[in-house]
Amino acid sequence: MYEIYCSEQSPLFTCKAHIFQVDPDTRKSWIPLSNGAVNVQIFHDSVKNVYRIVSVDGSKLLINTIVTARMSFTKTSQKFCQWIDSRANHVYGLGFANETELKRFMDKFIEVKEATRNAFRSSSVDARQTFRSESDWAIQTNRLDQSLQLKQENAQLKFALAQSSNNIKKYQEELDILRNNNVKLTTALQESHANVEEWKRQLQFYRDECSRLRQM
Repeated sequence: MYEIYCSEQSPLFTCKAHIFQVDPDTRKSWIPLSNGAVNVQIFHDSVKNVYRIVSVDGSKLLINTIVTARMSFTKTSQKFCQWIDSRANHVYGLGFANETELKRFMDKFIEVKEATRNAFRSSSVDARQTFRSESDWAIQTNRLDQSLQLKQENAQLKFALAQSSNNIKKYQEELDILRNNNVKLTTALQESHANVEEWKRQLQFYRDECSRLRQM
């Protein structure tokens, strides 16, 4: 599908960025999807009336995210932002050359997200007229909202759990190092105490020897 609308339609927005994805196996680290900065474009899919964030490197599809009304981008630094694609169950990240390029992308995303929200409201009104009653429409809308929300929350929880597990491992390693250092310090202290006792014993021996020699 992406070949069709990419070839027949002009993108609404184009920028260049390095593309990353959180490792789907470990959920602990970023892995690069592109060798360098590649085109990241926003298209309007007129067939499904949705907006997509698309990036193609040669013949390889790197990103094909549908923008939803509930989707949000997180700016983690001046040149990096990330988002969760709950449909694909991936976390994507974009690294830009400067903050200006990042802001251009964020502004366009906000614009198409608002358009998506308006389209969703409009389609909901049209669909409402086909339902047998207002109660049926409310149930269907609520189920859709809950499904989208649960998918996004599930992806967020998986990512947070992976980050938490990574932090626990790091803290455990630091604790093991502290325990090892404590054992070394305790051993050194015990050896030092033993040396002091030995010196005291030798000193007392020499004192006794001196006293004996004086009495001769």
